[in-house]
Amino acid sequence: MTPRDRLMTAINHEEPDIVPVAFLRSTYDATRLKLDVKEYILDPKTKLNAQIELHKRFPDCAFIPSIYPDFGMIVEPSALGAETKFSSNQPPKCLPFIDELDKVEELEVPDPRKDGFMPKVLEAYEYMVENAPKEYKVDIPFVLGPLGLATEVRGLSQVFSDMFRNPELLHKLLEVCVRTQIEYIKALEEVSGGLEFIFIGDDIPGLVSQKFAEEFGFRYMKRIFDSFSGKIRVYHNDSKTMHMLEQIGDLGVQLFNFSFQNDLKETKERIGDRVCLWGNVEPIGIFRTGTTEQIEEICKKKIEIGAPSGGFVLSTGAAVYGPDRSIDAIINASKKYGRYPINT
Repeated sequence: MTPRDRLMTAINHEEPDIVPVAFLRSTYDATRLKLDVKEYILDPKTKLNAQIELHKRFPDCAFIPSIYPDFGMIVEPSALGAETKFSSNQPPKCLPFIDELDKVEELEVPDPRKDGFMPKVLEAYEYMVENAPKEYKVDIPFVLGPLGLATEVRGLSQVFSDMFRNPELLHKLLEVCVRTQIEYIKALEEVSGGLEFIFIGDDIPGLVSQKFAEEFGFRYMKRIFDSFSGKIRVYHNDSKTMHMLEQIGDLGVQLFNFSFQNDLKETKERIGDRVCLWGNVEPIGIFRTGTTEQIEEICKKKIEIGAPSGGFVLSTGAAVYGPDRSIDAIINASKKYGRYPINT
């Protein structure tokens, strides 16, 4: 089986030959290859070649997305009017600009073919669809969840305050955000002619109560998923989400990339029959500094807990920030300890 085949088998809650390994892609791919980040972001050819190079370096794992038009987290905020800052060695970022909620009344849903970096994404996506080698899938990028997008254009502390003081105007902002995402994904689908996955990344619901997560986060996120029926729903959240696992299951998510702060055993017991779990090795500390033996031992325990009966993808609980040897250690652990059938 190919790494992508194993991934799809796990998503279907079936058992592949071995536990699949898949890593969340991010703009840190450019720094891993010692590329200028701005050049990587803006040049589709550089981006495609870099992503292919990582596929070749790690042939025994999948990447999610596989090949894709990576622009980091600047696309949707820029389309709504945020200023963008670039760096040569860090992902680009947008600056919050809605300092007064009254400005929400002036916001309009952007045109993906005209506004911000959305046209650049569509151009890069078309280039990749046309030029990527046939052995590699080309996926759409992650989109920000509506609540995450709201914090990008309004600011995190301001959005938290708005939940208490200005909920009606915050809902108006979230309405613009969710419609922005739906139109953006529709434009991406027009380029490719069809999508396999819908990816949403949003850490913010994990930082608030169940009530606020539902009111300001998941109800809008579900609208995005429901607008594209038949696609595989993928949700990424770096925050601890033990207090809202059932809500995530109710989203109809098929693949959930979750934080190392979550207890894997309890997460598996509560939603593992509905959701394929993708994680959750700690991505920064021991993954950056640990020995191969330490990382393999951690992965062995993760496999023992998460892999029985399928529905488990071994990875870090976030994007990959550690050295190549740590990635190799996770892949090797899957080969050593992850061959199905796995006894509980």
